[in-house]
Amino acid sequence: MLTKKQITEVKAGLGTNTAGFPLVFAALGDSRRFHIFRLLMKHHDICVTDVARVFGMSVSAASQQLRVLERVGLVLKTRMGQMVCYEINQENIIAKQLVALLKKSDK
Repeated sequence: MLTKKQITEVKAGLGTNTAGFPLVFAALGDSRRFHIFRLLMKHHDICVTDVARVFGMSVSAASQQLRVLERVGLVLKTRMGQMVCYEINQENIIAKQLVALLKKSDK
């Protein structure tokens, strides 16, 4: 059984460095978004229309899925004229760690 001091220490450590994880896991909890993230790992700069064609969905639906991944910081959007393309956000530590973990699981 935990002492009062241990409970205080556990409570203090709960929120540190993990604030973004629940949002990321919620975003990747959808299998379609998870597969889109995996696709972006293999093809570093992919446009919304390509995502739509790969997964057999409308461009609008693909755009909505990518927007969720962008909101949680996993991907970055680049506009090239009328095309909108996405790539993994290499500046996001969670995205980098996920890529490393998923690459290990591919072996």
